[in-house]
Amino acid sequence: MGSRRLLRMGALAVALVSSAMMLAAQQQKQLPNIGAAGQLGPKPPVGSGGCSVTAPTCADVAPGIIQRALGASPLEGNLRHLTDVIGGRVTGSAAEEQAVNWAVEAFKKAGVDDVHTESYTIPVRWSAGPASLTILAPEGFPVRLASAGWSPATPAGGLTAPVVDVGMGTEADFARVGARAHGALLLVHTKISTTWDDLFGEYGQLAQVTALAPKAGAAGILWMASRPYLITYRLMLSMTGEVGPLPMAIVAREDALRMEQFLHAGTAVRARLVLANKIGGTFEAQNVVAEIKGREKPDEYVILGAHLDSWELGTGALDNGCNAAMVIDAARAIHAAGTRPLRSIRFILFTGEEQGMLGSWAYARAHWAEMDKIDGVIIYDSGDGKVTGYELGGRPEIEPAVRKALAPAAQFGADHDTDGAEMGTDNFDFLLEGVPSLVANQEPAGYMINYHAISDTFDKVDIAAVKREEALAAITAYGIADLPERLGKRQSRAEVQELLRKTGLEEQMKAEGIWSLWEGGKRP
Repeated sequence: MGSRRLLRMGALAVALVSSAMMLAAQQQKQLPNIGAAGQLGPKPPVGSGGCSVTAPTCADVAPGIIQRALGASPLEGNLRHLTDVIGGRVTGSAAEEQAVNWAVEAFKKAGVDDVHTESYTIPVRWSAGPASLTILAPEGFPVRLASAGWSPATPAGGLTAPVVDVGMGTEADFARVGARAHGALLLVHTKISTTWDDLFGEYGQLAQVTALAPKAGAAGILWMASRPYLITYRLMLSMTGEVGPLPMAIVAREDALRMEQFLHAGTAVRARLVLANKIGGTFEAQNVVAEIKGREKPDEYVILGAHLDSWELGTGALDNGCNAAMVIDAARAIHAAGTRPLRSIRFILFTGEEQGMLGSWAYARAHWAEMDKIDGVIIYDSGDGKVTGYELGGRPEIEPAVRKALAPAAQFGADHDTDGAEMGTDNFDFLLEGVPSLVANQEPAGYMINYHAISDTFDKVDIAAVKREEALAAITAYGIADLPERLGKRQSRAEVQELLRKTGLEEQMKAEGIWSLWEGGKRP
């Protein structure tokens, strides 16, 4: 989250910034031999023909897709290559470029009709450099930490300042600390994150602290990690691809608590923070777009998407490598079933998601003239947890059509849809364009503790669970593409504006600095 969830972050971000707002959003296996020649698996046979997944004469279409998704496939080998060979994939890095090339070849092996990349411009390149925190007083001890995403670098030689405990970083906490915050490194407490609400709350707290700290004249922010066991991870300081206002790092929870104990005892703590992050200029990034053409309405299409990029502390397995590999394999399963839906299906792997959904924003801008032809957008961005249904983007009127499309996948129990809306993953800019969007609601499973973390590695992924996701995602995309009627109409700007108001997205967008882009017609 986009991330995601980077964030369904908006919902609780606003809860902490504006208590009056009504919340809208609801949420060791044996490695295969994947030598260079065989890492992507064999190319399946070419499919042909066309019949409806809902037509009685083609009752075998959905079972065939499901069987191919759940059975033997290149998915595990593909994911291992993406994570263990290519590794973490920050947009603009060499690893992300390798991942784009890998995805193009993987889609070709899946048998799609077309695959290509689409370039877009990101104004600022960011990468993490060495990070350290040295305790100068009262006595030194090792501190483990990671820079926040899009944090500015500290001055050459580091930033030396007293550490001041601001509790949870509320307005009352800042009032209590008063002038002592000026020029200080602020230590911010967190609760341990185990649920979606906890994660959303952490981002809400982040939004509040990063708004208040510069006003208080703080020199930087030390964020107590919300995960135990010395796990470090990245939080995002920007939803618009811009560098944040202050140097900020996430400090291992146990080390932050050690500092807090000194401060609580009345002992002054002084530290030197070094964040040697690298900030560069404009560069070109790429989305990967593949397509299976529809049999009757090839110019209308449904999007099944996930983001290909990741942070690099771990290898981006749960966020979001497993779903990137799943989208590719869903294309294989649909193609190999030998049928084509009424409309086309586009399979898109977005980049720039962790920087503020920049790739999907760029796609929406580039394809603005064809938004009327997009029947729906389906996004997966929450690891390998069981899918309980879809978030409907504030449009409960589309649920009957969603249920109709998903009838052949009843065995997966994904029948609890929610009508909330969010701004934390790659459906966001399509929602702003009035296009119906679905985001998979997933149980946390192992996602929360490993989110954006050094521990997000291949061994955390349950491949059987991802295959179940794939079967459901493939039927969702095929079923919507094959409906005789459209999933839902494209909303007008006035209708979207009302949706933003009633779901709370308006306040969320204001809190994240995006509302002015909407008002000015720049997003999307």
